[in-house]
Amino acid sequence: MGVKLLLAGRYAGEELLSPPAAPRVWLGRVECWAHETAGELLESTRTEDSRQGPILFLRLHPAAEEVAVVAAGQGRVVVSANTSQVGPGYHRFLCDWLHALGDAFQVEWVLPELSSPGVGDPTGYFHTGDACGIEPLMLAWLSEMAGRVLDFRRRGHSGASLSLRSGHAFEYPGALLTPLGPRDEAWLRAVREDPRRGRDVFPWWEPGLGAPSKLGRALSRIWTEMVWRPPLLEEERQLFRDVARLLELAWREEPSLPYPWREWQEVLGYLGVGGTLAEEISLRAAEAPAGPLIGYRRGSVQVALPDGWEIRIPGSLAEERLADGSWVARDHRRSVRFVSLEDSHGREHGAEALPYELEHQGERVRGRATLHREPGECRLTALCEAGSRRALCVVNFDDPEEEDWALGTWRSLDHEVAAL
Repeated sequence: MGVKLLLAGRYAGEELLSPPAAPRVWLGRVECWAHETAGELLESTRTEDSRQGPILFLRLHPAAEEVAVVAAGQGRVVVSANTSQVGPGYHRFLCDWLHALGDAFQVEWVLPELSSPGVGDPTGYFHTGDACGIEPLMLAWLSEMAGRVLDFRRRGHSGASLSLRSGHAFEYPGALLTPLGPRDEAWLRAVREDPRRGRDVFPWWEPGLGAPSKLGRALSRIWTEMVWRPPLLEEERQLFRDVARLLELAWREEPSLPYPWREWQEVLGYLGVGGTLAEEISLRAAEAPAGPLIGYRRGSVQVALPDGWEIRIPGSLAEERLADGSWVARDHRRSVRFVSLEDSHGREHGAEALPYELEHQGERVRGRATLHREPGECRLTALCEAGSRRALCVVNFDDPEEEDWALGTWRSLDHEVAAL
């Protein structure tokens, strides 16, 4: 479960004795306030409807789950957030920020002793301002998780991850993958016995927005988000800029921290940045210890697709979900397009009419494909079936020598549970 905030309260009207604003209207104001106050710390926002009322989701750190703000009508508000993925510094920041939100919108928070069991801050910090309970609770959670992963591995399983976002599974060596890199079994055993030895797994341990928090934010992105090639999309270029800026700000504030010099040099190279700073980074990178460069997306990634499908692709491919419901991953010379077919016969895409020449039978998915080969323009088109579920997968590649890769990508398409 981790360390989870669950706060309840009521917000007042804008003027004395005026009724509370409608839930959607109020959440819209909260979203604007979040952009104004969190600034660059705000990763994303979105609003969805639910039975309880509209929910505003806010992501305030690349390694964090979204903070959920529910406006349940008649001025009622519920906030939930798991802070253990990021660390004690994040927990304190989020509690202080939510207090500021309460002050801005006249939210009267319910005291733990007057609310249902489980409501409140298990560390006590939100209600008392005393931070002494945050670190022990997070370390106890970390020790418990280390024990669970060790038991998971004793039963013959692998692929454990901690605090990584859902939707992507990285194929990377290690007993446990975390937002700050893999950990081995020796680390797990040590942390189970003494969780203080696992502080290095939290991207935001220290309070405040100083250099350690900036470095932790940059490293989280380097490990989990960066694609290691020249940027193809403007979103990728902006990510490279953000990482370079965070590293520079942290370094100028506290130059003694352990910076990823070689990866920093690589980012500046992709951005085409030169000058005195780039020269300094280059010198530091040349002196850095040898070894594998960090970043999970240097290897393959298992991607969760719509309707229970999943596929394995190179981590360097840029991913987009298009307005027509299809998913596309591409770089400068290859692309993979996936469409879940609602029509059980796939006729709307012309899939059945293709002259299929290849077949593949996996554990849960059966596929038929046709391969078009021309210099500079090769395309594999496949119709895949898992029970009653059907999907179309199209792989384009420039180099005919990449045919094995295209076939492997198609054959990696899987379905979590074959529908009957």
